[in-house]
Formats: sequence, structure tokens, C-alpha cells
Amino acid sequence: MASPRVLTITFKLRVPPGLPANVRVKRIDTAVASFIAAVRSLAPSVFPWAKSIDVDYTWSYQWLRGNETVLLMPTAENTGDEQTAAAERAMLGVPDAEE
Repeated sequence: MASPRVLTITFKLRVPPGLPANVRVKRIDTAVASFIAAVRSLAPSVFPWAKSIDVDYTWSYQWLRGNETVLLMPTAENTGDEQTAAAERAMLGVPDAEE
């Protein structure tokens, strides 16, 4: 079975807080169409393996935004070796798994 492969690139265009601009839906639609056209024209030369482009777009007032990194329990698979994993578990106060 072939593995699905996806290249995801995210751009966020931000309007500075307090800027006295009223961005209308027609202008947003025009911007989206322009970016799609630009990516469509660049894709064949910079990433010729792509067959299609999925476009997600949102216009929102971002009153609240959260972002955090959650550490997972270190294992030999995600740290490179068991000695490193044991040291990281000790640092996090996680007891060694019983075998």
C-alpha cells in the first residue's frame, strides 16, 4: 500500500490590532483567489510531484489564541536510545516502566 504524502505550508496574514481598516468579504475572496493562482502557477516548477492543492481559508477575529507543547513520555523510539529515555523519565519524575 502506498503511503499518503502531504506537504503542508501555512501562512497567516495578520492585520495589526487597531488598524482602522474594514476588510470586506469581496476583498478576502479576491485575496484567496490570487493566492490560489500564485501557488497553482508555482507548484509545477517548485514541487512537481503534487497532483492537487487543498485550500483551507478562514477569516476571523482572533480574540483568544492558545499554544502549548505537551511533552510525551520519553521512549527509546522518540529519544534515540534507552539510556537517554531513562534519564529523561527521571528528569520528568516518571517511574521506569516495569517489564
